[in-house]
Amino acid sequence: MNGRNRHSGHGLLAVVALAAMFAIGVLVTGFSMLGGLTGQALADCDGGRSNPAAIALQAPGGGATVGATEYGGPGDPSSGTVGSSGVNLERFPDSYAELGGNTFTSADALGGLPYGTPLRITWGQHSAIAYKRDIGLGGGPIDGHPRVIDLWWQLARALGIPYENGEWSGVVKLERPPLTGAGNTLGQSQLAADPSGDTGAAACAAPVGGPLPVTDGPRAVIEPNDLAAAPADAPAAVKGIIAAGNEIVGKPYVYGGGHGLPLSEVAPSYDCSSSVAHLLWGGGLLAVNTDMTAEEFESWGLPGPGKWVTLYASSDHVFMYVAGIRWDTHNAAGPDDGPPGIGWHPLVREDIGFVARHPVGL
Repeated sequence: MNGRNRHSGHGLLAVVALAAMFAIGVLVTGFSMLGGLTGQALADCDGGRSNPAAIALQAPGGGATVGATEYGGPGDPSSGTVGSSGVNLERFPDSYAELGGNTFTSADALGGLPYGTPLRITWGQHSAIAYKRDIGLGGGPIDGHPRVIDLWWQLARALGIPYENGEWSGVVKLERPPLTGAGNTLGQSQLAADPSGDTGAAACAAPVGGPLPVTDGPRAVIEPNDLAAAPADAPAAVKGIIAAGNEIVGKPYVYGGGHGLPLSEVAPSYDCSSSVAHLLWGGGLLAVNTDMTAEEFESWGLPGPGKWVTLYASSDHVFMYVAGIRWDTHNAAGPDDGPPGIGWHPLVREDIGFVARHPVGL
């Protein structure tokens, strides 16, 4: 939890009231506004530029007027650079924090948005799309409006908000961007609530091609064609990861392959880190322009194994388990470990020298 919580402790009743208004659809601007993604199509998770200048500005937008604050930056060292999601916010400057609590479940000032939810944020004459990657406790109303959102300082500066060492507060307009995505890909027309109940898990998925096969069991299953079937009850993010993996099964391994391209683009070849990044993008867990090395995955997400997804990273290699099966670039556990190249593998491999990490909520 970062240092902006020194502003916390007041106004939570107003926050709850605002969240309720969002949830019942009172505030609309031509399409669904804030609140959870229940009953809506999957959100488009593209974004997350590598520097503040790359935040794409738009014409002013409309939506609900809410209280906002800025956090982070050189004058606010107590906030640090790593959000509660485990993401380095300097790498993803188009980030915001939903307020109201100290966990991804209790921070529900905007209705408890899933991790990675995009919002269009307008201040003055500037507007930009930002993504939920953090949380905070919040505080009292700002200019009569409930305080519900914190803006990462690089996002705030791109919007033209003056930098005040993490102390700026004011009002902004929030609205949901038009929804696109992969409902048909995942064999569903709309996204139901995450069955895990953990709003820390990303609820958006990549628009990968072909329907995703599913299985009734608790684990994913590798089919005879080397594609994977996802557990029917798995969270949408897990299904998105598996769908993205199926898209590149069997691609040639080339060291450096797949890097330098948007994760939404199917590359001619991949290496370990670019293939893992493509899968995580498929689950809505990485922005489309992310480019990470195996070593960088050693500090990504949260430490230790996850319930659904676990990455094992070192300075030289990264692989991961998804719903009980392994994504890897080779059959490291021997000839019974499936196909020799990039794809799904059924066996558990040696992990000495690797760091275990997992995505928030998964």
